[in-house]
Amino acid sequence: FVKDLLNNSDNAYGQTIWTSYYKGIANANIAIAKIPEIKMDETTKLKLIGEAKFMRAYYYFNLVRIFGNIPLTLEPIDLTSEDLYAPASNPEDVYNQIVLDLKDAEGAGLPMRETTGRASLGAVKSLLSSVYLTMAGYPLQKGTEYYSLAAAKSKEVIDSGVFSLFTSYDDLHN
Repeated sequence: FVKDLLNNSDNAYGQTIWTSYYKGIANANIAIAKIPEIKMDETTKLKLIGEAKFMRAYYYFNLVRIFGNIPLTLEPIDLTSEDLYAPASNPEDVYNQIVLDLKDAEGAGLPMRETTGRASLGAVKSLLSSVYLTMAGYPLQKGTEYYSLAAAKSKEVIDSGVFSLFTSYDDLHN
């Protein structure tokens, strides 16, 4: 499977990615559904939902690029759910949901940089740029408009002044 680049659930590597990413999506769906019900500071609540949407977008972005047509579930699932065995979705629908989740995360009040490993606005904008760049090419072929969106989103990260490149490649290893 690996030699022939067959990424499906029969491939142990593919199965591990599939299973762990869908567990992450399930956890994000639960967080997105349940956090609004919790009594807590509204700003904190918004940030937590933004982090969950960022993670869901991250998982779906990787899955759709590896596997193509994948199930798109946006609600918590239990044994009685209609989506327990959800059908595969059109990749464009998955990409559109990824963009929606990342735009929601952008407005969640996350800090531009987060040194604790939590989702940050810089990570959200960087991932959204990568999503736009991917949508511009194969398989969606959205073209010039999406190349421009990717460039604009990348420029927001650059212009933030929060991030910088290493002055030399060797610094990466120090």
